[in-house]
Amino acid sequence: MGLPLAEDVDDEPFGFIIDLYILDINLPGEDGISLARRIRRSQPEVGIVVVSARAAIADRVSCYEIGANLYLVKPLSLDELRAVVSGFGRRITLGSAGAGADFTLSPLRMLVSGPKGEARLTQSELVVLASFSRSAQQSLEHWQIASLFGSGGDISKENVEVKVGRLRKKLIACGAPAPGIQSMRGVGYRLCVHIEVMSI
Repeated sequence: MGLPLAEDVDDEPFGFIIDLYILDINLPGEDGISLARRIRRSQPEVGIVVVSARAAIADRVSCYEIGANLYLVKPLSLDELRAVVSGFGRRITLGSAGAGADFTLSPLRMLVSGPKGEARLTQSELVVLASFSRSAQQSLEHWQIASLFGSGGDISKENVEVKVGRLRKKLIACGAPAPGIQSMRGVGYRLCVHIEVMSI
């Protein structure tokens, strides 16, 4: 069985929440730059670290332009890589906690908890809430949510609204003020509560 190719990586992963990608530029099939661009488009807040033997300034600049957070030149020590990963972990913990977060999201238990109780989530609902909490202004466009709920974003806006509606009801049942998730006409949705994503 061969190694997975870059084109096998979904824009939005299912089954777990990814906080950080570490990519090489030279990959079989789709190259790392193309993959990083694709990931950044659908996951605005995820960490992307490029590791490459290419040391030219032009290569570094091209990676930063498509959204890489950091460019490391090979060979590099494992201590340096560990420090980078730890740094991203601290940033995510601080960013997701937010000021006055009244809700918590537990990926391990697949639960969202609020002032009035807790609700069990489907895997796609879990990923959507985590993506909301880590996105700019806690907002996602229609196509981004479609890619989270359906493979390749091939579900209709009507189906997205139904699925978002179910998630709204769960948040409101846990104590979120209505609507919980606000519709932005012609654009997408915005999460109206602060949610802390638990690291364990």
